[in-house]
Amino acid sequence: MNKVNYTLLMFLTGASITITSCGESTREKAVKSVETEPKTEVQTESEEPAEKSKYLIENKVLHAFSDPKKQDEFQLVITGESLLKGKAVLTITSSEGKDLLKETFDANFLLGYDFTGDIHSKKETDAFITKRVKEFFSEDRFTVPAIEENDVFEDQSYYIDKATWEEIKSNRQAIGFYYLLGSEDGRHVAFSKQKGKAVMYYNCC
Repeated sequence: MNKVNYTLLMFLTGASITITSCGESTREKAVKSVETEPKTEVQTESEEPAEKSKYLIENKVLHAFSDPKKQDEFQLVITGESLLKGKAVLTITSSEGKDLLKETFDANFLLGYDFTGDIHSKKETDAFITKRVKEFFSEDRFTVPAIEENDVFEDQSYYIDKATWEEIKSNRQAIGFYYLLGSEDGRHVAFSKQKGKAVMYYNCC
């Protein structure tokens, strides 16, 4: 007896019965199908694995330098097999994308007299170099003006040529940046409008 006739018979006889179907509803079949079918994952562009950085460590900041009204980019990175044995690259790029300074040096120059740990301990040297990189562009490394009025030029090897010194000194808005390599290689740089780049105007301890 088909389902329609069986239902009609129950209605005519006034019988009351509860029928429980052993079959699965369309909704249940759909759910089960989704749960059992193999899943195919589609990787969108935004889900692509992030490209591994070519730097062991990087610090990048924006700061006024070549133009007091604009922000130039200061960047320090270390590449190589380890922080201690790697190469450090310092760059300053203008807001227009012009290279103002690029300097490469051994990363171990970031260690100095203030490192009192074990030079043979990778953990200690890495921690110290990491700290130096993070603090390399701290605000207290920048000065305005770059050269104070009472600073006197001396005809010594650790001064830039007198003409450039006087040019920078005469610009009371010139911004100086100082950084230390090793224990006594202190470098003072500023932007020279005449040369169109960053120059080291004083190099001493």
